[in-house]
Amino acid sequence: MKLSVIIPVYNEVENIEEILKRVKATKRAAEIIVVDDGSQDGTRDLLKKLDGKGRVRVILREKNQGKGAAIRTGLDAAAGDILLIQ
Repeated sequence: MKLSVIIPVYNEVENIEEILKRVKATKRAAEIIVVDDGSQDGTRDLLKKLDGKGRVRVILREKNQGKGAAIRTGLDAAAGDILLIQ
């Protein structure tokens, strides 16, 4: 079974690298989907650099529409049999 971890983020430039480090360390997730919900603090730029590295897939939403919308975007993109929302 394939595990997809969905991580919705908004203005998390200070935390996102540590979050991804910890999720990757579990070695259980086949894919890690980070959905940026229109961040304005540099999170987007950092995520662009991390996209495609170590099972990380980044989706950038242009407009902040809330955590629920970001989660739905991640659910639509996930390929796993098991979905985990962070």
